[in-house]
Order: sequence, then structure tokens, then C-alpha cells
Amino acid sequence: MKKLVKVLSMLIVAVLMLTACSNGGTGKSTDPVKETKIEDTTGGEVENKEITVVLMAKNSDYWNMVEAGAILAAKEKGYNVNVIGPNTEEDAVGQSNMVQDAANNKVAAIVLAPNEPKVLVKAAEYVKSVGIPLVVIDAALETDDDTLYNSFLGTDNREAGKAAGQYLAAKLEKGDKVAVIRGLVGQPSHDYRTDGAVEAFEAAGMEVVSIQPADSDRGKALNVMQNILQNYPDLKAVYCTNDEMALGAYQALKGVQLQDDVLTMGFDGSFGALESIKAGEMTASLAQKPIDEGYFGVMLAIDIIEGREVEKNIQNGFVIVDSENVEEFSAEIDNKMSGAGLK
Repeated sequence: MKKLVKVLSMLIVAVLMLTACSNGGTGKSTDPVKETKIEDTTGGEVENKEITVVLMAKNSDYWNMVEAGAILAAKEKGYNVNVIGPNTEEDAVGQSNMVQDAANNKVAAIVLAPNEPKVLVKAAEYVKSVGIPLVVIDAALETDDDTLYNSFLGTDNREAGKAAGQYLAAKLEKGDKVAVIRGLVGQPSHDYRTDGAVEAFEAAGMEVVSIQPADSDRGKALNVMQNILQNYPDLKAVYCTNDEMALGAYQALKGVQLQDDVLTMGFDGSFGALESIKAGEMTASLAQKPIDEGYFGVMLAIDIIEGREVEKNIQNGFVIVDSENVEEFSAEIDNKMSGAGLK
């Protein structure tokens, strides 16, 4: 009899426990673990917080600045960002492989600065096929299919090049000779930067005596500038479509003691260019706001991940940096780089 009472007592306890867990018979669990969800600061539900940023390269100050912006955005929103890129901007195959590897790793989103906008279309198609959001920055993909990416953020390179040309032309006389040293032939961003500047030079009555490629490389630009000076020793200005080439061009001018006679302008607003401008060497650089580019590129990716609508095409803007504003511009850059832990 005692055994029977004990068994009945155990059954009653079990029934009471089941009733308590049933929440009034609704079948809805009250288990707090099951109801807890990962949320971001805006309330969106997010589980995968991995973002890969694939730069054109990781061999210059400019891309280090873009990386800093990406890191700042990820820190601010509680995401993890992996910033990668090939050793040179000419390595489109290596960059394509990096994009596909990121897609295979099933990251939440990819931010891409394509070094060869036509070649990288295939990689973008693969990213789309596996359903991963893609934000393109700096240089637009060469494709008519705008469904391959969710958003593009970059500078209007033609307008920026035109602004650079107008800046230099305002310091010259009609008929003065100018040269252009440009990045990789066929790379749209450098094509546009060149075309815009040439348009401005010609409109102002300058004589564009030479347009030569140096593939965004300082050493190549030094050699190109030396060759240009042999043919045009009376040159009055050289415009380069990135700062690395402008620094190489200035080195060549200094080697023949023409640094005070020829204006030198670059494009990007890199650390090296800023220091050169501070030292009274390079005349100016058209800065693309690379930290903002990395920052807002990642912010766009986060918006997409969290289900918010984003604009398809966004202009990042630019500013011409010279002796008048270089100190202020540099201080702002230094603060942001320090915040990202990269300076």
C-alpha cells in the first residue's frame, strides 16, 4: 500500500509540472533561452555578423585608409570585418579568388573595390548566385546588370578629374604645357580621372603634351616623368591619377632641380601626399575621402544585412587638399586612423 501511495504521489507531481510548463494549454513555450534572439542596436534580428571587405590592393596608404573606415563601422555596429586584398592592383585573378572564397565561407555580406571592373563581373555573378549581398565601392563594375550588386558607393571620377584640372589651370597661363601620368590603361576610374582633367586643361587653353601610364606605381612614374622631361623641359605642371605616381613624378623633378618650376598634383589624399604637401613639395592632391568610403561601404552592407533599403548609387564626394587646408585634413584623418587602431 505504501508503495502504491508513493507511485501515485510521483504521478501527481509529474502532471502538475507538465501543466505548469504548458502555459495554460496554449502550447507556447516560456523558456527564456528559446525566446532570446540576437539583436543589433536598431532592433533587427541578426545572427551572421561576418563581413569581408576585398580591396583593390593592400599596397598603399589609400587602401589603408579605406580599411580604417571599414574597421570603424564594424566596431560601431558590433560586426566582425575581415579586410583583404591582393598585393597589387593588377592582380584581378587574385582578387576574384578572394571574392569567391569569401562567398564560399558564407559571410553575411561582401564589400568590393574591383581592381578590374570588367574581370570582377564573374566574381560578382558568383556572389549573387549564392545569395550574398554585395556592396561595390570606389570603382563601378563594368556591367549592364545592376542586379549583381546591392549598392555602389564611389567618387564621380570624371568630375573629380575635371576639378583637379581646373585647380591646376587656375595657377597656369594659357598655352602652358602640362602632362598627365595615369594608372592602369583600361581601368575605368583612371580613364575618367584622365579624361576629366584633360577636358579642363583644354578648356582653359593648356597644351597637354603627354599622357603616359605608370600603373599606379611610384617607381614607374619616376621613370615616366624623367622621359617626359627629356622631351618637354619647359613643362609647367604634371597631374597624376593617384598619389603614388605624383610622389614618383616629384622625385624625378627634384632630381633635375625642377621641383620649384613644375606644379605636381596627385589624386587620393594619401599619407605620403599629405606629408609632401606639408613640406612644401607636392602642390595638391584631390582626396576621395577614403576613410568615409570604407566606413559607409560597411554601413551599407550592415543596412542590407538588417533588412533596410539602400540607394543603388551613392556619391562619396571629394576635396582638393593643398597648403591651405592640409593641416586640418591631416588631423581629421589621424583621428580616424587612431580610432581604427591603424595608427
